[in-house]
Amino acid sequence: MWLRVDENTDVLTSLSECLHCVRRASDEPGLWKWAIHSLHSALQGAMVCHLSGTAQLGAQSDRCVRKILDWHERDRRGEVERVLVREDEWGPIFQPKRQEDAFPEERLASAPDLFERLHNDVKRVEGGAGALLALLPHHHRSFGKLNTLRNDFVHFTPKGWSIELAGLPRICADVTSVIDIIAADPWPFRHMHERDRGRLATLLGELRMALQTLGNADQPA
Repeated sequence: MWLRVDENTDVLTSLSECLHCVRRASDEPGLWKWAIHSLHSALQGAMVCHLSGTAQLGAQSDRCVRKILDWHERDRRGEVERVLVREDEWGPIFQPKRQEDAFPEERLASAPDLFERLHNDVKRVEGGAGALLALLPHHHRSFGKLNTLRNDFVHFTPKGWSIELAGLPRICADVTSVIDIIAADPWPFRHMHERDRGRLATLLGELRMALQTLGNADQPA
């Protein structure tokens, strides 16, 4: 048995987990940790889909992009050397002759850098991907808060920590709205099966409703 996952299905899985946690958060407040984790993962995956063009560079770190482009240029000039290691039914198998001949390791840009590339053309590292998004100030604020909370959970140090729950539904709703905006663009999920497109729309709609219900419950009577 194998688990098959790609950048599209990862977004769906993360949204499904977030919805599951949000629906139970009233009874189990500790599940907000996993709601934050999974929503951050869903947004990051959606940003990768939106920013990655045909060369698959748009979501890589600036340093990684420079290394990859330099490698391709050296390869074009015939400076990258390979050695034959064996042949199979598909043909010859080569490997880099030296360490510097190996293709550079891919490294994803940080979530704040990806978010900046969504709306800032100057920060883009690859053209031909999703459109520039018109994000509003509350999108920026809520993403910043969600990213900080996620990082604090991931790098949790020995301490007592109290988080005000009242603002979390609004923060998560704003971030969900960013995923909505990405999903409305024809580029990021162009390879997604029609059935999965329907599931994506359903998950986003149900997550919005669940967050609205929690937000309303936090309002004074």
